[in-house]
Amino acid sequence: MQKWFLPSVIGALGALIVLFNTVYVVREDQQAIVLRFGEFVGRVNPIGAEEPGVRLKLPFIDTVILYPKRNLGLTIQVPPIVAADQERLLVDAFVRWRITDSLLFYQSAQSIQGGQVRLTGFTESAMRRVLGAATSNDIISGRRAELMQAIETDLNTAAASELGVSVVDVRIRRADLPEATQVQVYQRMRTEREQVAARIRAEGAADAQRIRAEADREATVIEATAREESERTRGIGDGERARIFARAYGRDPEFAAFYRSMRAYEEALVAGTPIVVPPDSDFFRYMQRRQAR
Repeated sequence: MQKWFLPSVIGALGALIVLFNTVYVVREDQQAIVLRFGEFVGRVNPIGAEEPGVRLKLPFIDTVILYPKRNLGLTIQVPPIVAADQERLLVDAFVRWRITDSLLFYQSAQSIQGGQVRLTGFTESAMRRVLGAATSNDIISGRRAELMQAIETDLNTAAASELGVSVVDVRIRRADLPEATQVQVYQRMRTEREQVAARIRAEGAADAQRIRAEADREATVIEATAREESERTRGIGDGERARIFARAYGRDPEFAAFYRSMRAYEEALVAGTPIVVPPDSDFFRYMQRRQAR
């Protein structure tokens, strides 16, 4: 019995080793490539497919390399970037990425660590291209969302074709000025804002003056037109009045003389005003004629 025990144990161990080198498991959150003598022979559970489970391979001949299917995170601290206005900025970014072509990723980077190194280089290049064309104010606050989208697009172009990964999102976590230049830059920004405010106020004052001048001109034109129309209407009325009086006087001259005299008395003899006039004055000539009759 002891004679067969050692060979049996050795055989069992050998079988287990062969079994362990024959069977492998790919989880749902993993993808794999199979190499045979270093040459690619197949993919297992790639992006877009749901093929997890237990698989078999040729022991000691096939090599299985597993990669995650989930999104991965990478924090990048970029060396100082010179913006379009020649300001140096300290920028930190966070990139979320995933492996979409496991074979290309293996050929380009082999491991996750290698992929992070290459992706860091791509990200720094993309950020320098995009942020280098923007002003420091745009990077810090003005157009950050737009710039992050541009970096993501630029980064995807290189990462997909050269590394076999897809960049899901790029976030600029920090974009600050070096402490030595912050006060100077903020003072310049304040001066620029004050200049813009002064220009806007000046334009507003000019517009207000122009509007007032136009309103005054329109008021003058309207007033002159109304005065002209009033004078014309008054002239027409006076003419019509004279015509009516003339026609009335022509029909009854004596009544006309009486009416004119009464109007003259009404205008001249104001209540409470003393007046000294001789009785035979021409002013009372009509009264005298009426009394004589």
